[in-house]
This record gives sequence, structure tokens and C-alpha cells, in this order.
Amino acid sequence: MSIKSQVPRIVLVDDDELMLKSLHRHFKISMEGAEILTFSSPKQFIESLDTLASIDILVSDYLMPSINGVELINIVRRRYPQVLTVLLTGDTTGKVLCKSSISATFIVAKPFRREEFDEVITAFYRLNELPLSEAIKRALNETFIENELPILLSKIEDIDLDFHKLEAMLEQEVLIQAKLFHLCNSAYVGLSTKQYSLSTAIKTLGVDLVSAIIVSVCYHNMVAARYDIANCEQLSDINFKKVKLLKELVHKLHDGSIDSERIVFLQSLLFLGELGSEIAQLITESQCHSPQSCYIEKLHIALYTATLIGYESAITDQLYALINALEMGSSDCNATKLLLLIDTITNKEVNQTVINTFFDQKSQDWLELFYELRSKYFS
Repeated sequence: MSIKSQVPRIVLVDDDELMLKSLHRHFKISMEGAEILTFSSPKQFIESLDTLASIDILVSDYLMPSINGVELINIVRRRYPQVLTVLLTGDTTGKVLCKSSISATFIVAKPFRREEFDEVITAFYRLNELPLSEAIKRALNETFIENELPILLSKIEDIDLDFHKLEAMLEQEVLIQAKLFHLCNSAYVGLSTKQYSLSTAIKTLGVDLVSAIIVSVCYHNMVAARYDIANCEQLSDINFKKVKLLKELVHKLHDGSIDSERIVFLQSLLFLGELGSEIAQLITESQCHSPQSCYIEKLHIALYTATLIGYESAITDQLYALINALEMGSSDCNATKLLLLIDTITNKEVNQTVINTFFDQKSQDWLELFYELRSKYFS
């Protein structure tokens, strides 16, 4: 993938002059040729917005006179929905993080480490090189970003949630509870008696599956609120089947290199690409030339949206690895191969390409288990 040529515009807002100079110095060295604007007053910056045609990266302090960084980020995002936003804060308590995690793409503690802003720069260039039209990017932003993600969804990116945290989060989420009870009492689970206890539903399905369901339901609801996508519910059900299949396959493979919770979470996150692809088809008349190019576009959409939402780099790095693996036709990572194998299961041509490319004679045990579970979940 080639990087589009553009001069990035970076805006730094902080009432601490020393911090502004430090930030300016870092970006000047790390992004040679970038246009860097500094403001020591958020009010001064807001007054200058009409003179700025675009902003690529916004770095704002949290505590400032008259307006805080979260409020400033929300103002800027409404005008420039594709901007990468960074919140600087010396207060990393749960209260600040809870408020800011919805709005900011990145949250960086003071004093900052250079590596944290290197992640921001990497994210910018990745997004810049994705071959998605401006119309598609704007539609994705309006759907998933401008609506402000539910706090529940912003918390669920922490894939290390334990049972008690999850139960406490879901106590007031009636719609998600209904989905959990429906699945818990379905033929997938096969319980002898109906269960309507939230605690039992979480224990029965498992924390990683419940997390995947929450992600799917939240994204489904955000898309359904804006677009009339006839097969939205069907796509959600297919995604859950993929998650179930993947979870069972990982369990049976006994591969220590695969983190089962992380890979299940990633599979649920690929639902972003599925829904984004449906949105792209609604707003543009361009068609993909092949099933593989359509699938790669789906991965581009998933990576673009997940990055802007603010998922941690460990997650977006793995989405990026899926794209590279397909485009290069090789990967040394078993988790990447497995995700491609499961996620393409409903796209026969691409699925067969994945099998031929990434699975050799040594992988026959993997494939036999896959074929067995494929007939179970996708008969």
C-alpha cells in the first residue's frame, strides 16, 4: 500500500508553554515537513477554526482555562470528523479516563513518553495510506465517531475484563441482557432448563463471548439507527457464529501461541468491517473487482474505524497484520492465519485462497477440525 502525498497539519493546544515547545520539537523531528500550529489558549484556537481547511492530528491538554480538552476535542471532531485526537492529562484517574475515552483517539499521561506519540504518528500514516474514498471515510465517521460511542463499548476494549466487572457493567443494559439470555437458552448451549440470571448467562457463555456480543450489539445498533440495512441482523448472527466457531476451534487446537480471548475479541471487531462495507455500498456506486478485493476493503474499513475509535495499538496492529498477510500471501502468525480462515468462511472463493496460501500438509489437523466445525455452525 502506498502512502498518499499530503502535508499533515498538526495542532497542539496547551496552556503550558514548556509542554507546547516539547511537543512541537517531537513532531518536528518525527514528521519532517508537517505543518505544526501551536496554541496556548483553547479560546484562541477555537476562534481560528474558520481559517483551517483541515486538521490531521489534534493534541490537547485536559485541564485548561475556560474549556477542557474533552470539550475541545468534541468541538473539533464535529467539524473535522477524520482527525486523530490526543488528550494529554496529568490525572489518569478512572473519572478522567471514563470521560475522555469516548472522545479521544489516544490518551497520553504527562509527562509523555516519545513512544506514545510514535503510535499516534504510525496510526496517521496507516489511515492515510488506506485506499478508502473520502465519502466512505466521512460516512464511517458520522456513524461510529460523531455519535459518541457508549461508555459501555469504550470500556469493553479492555479485553482483560473479569466476571464481576462485566456483570456490574451489564446490570442496566436491558437490550444486551435480552440478547445474552436468548443465546444462553438457545440450542447452541443446550441447557436443560431456561436461565434468566445475568450471572448464570455470563458464566455459561464465558467472558470473552459476552464481550464479543456486546461489541456486536453496540455496533449493530449504531448502524441501524442511521441506515436501513435489510440484512443487518443477519450479519450480526453470522458474526456470532464465527465467534463461536473460532472459540471452539482455538480450544481444541491447544496452541499456546494463540491468546483465545484476544482472538475472539478481534473476530467480533471485524464486524466493524462488515457493517462498514454495507454502508460503503449504500453511499457509493463503485464495485469491487473480485471477492478478494471486497474482503480486503472490509479489512481496510475495520482498521480505519477501529483506529479512529481509539482501540489500543495491540488490536489495530493485528488488524493491520491481516491486511499485510493477504496482500503479501504469507504470515508466520498462527492467530492471523486462524482469523483469516474463520472470517472468510462465508466467502468461499477467498476462504479457499486462504486455505491454499496459509495451510500446508503440516496443517491438516487444523483443517480437519475447521471442516468439522464449519459443517456444525454453517451447514
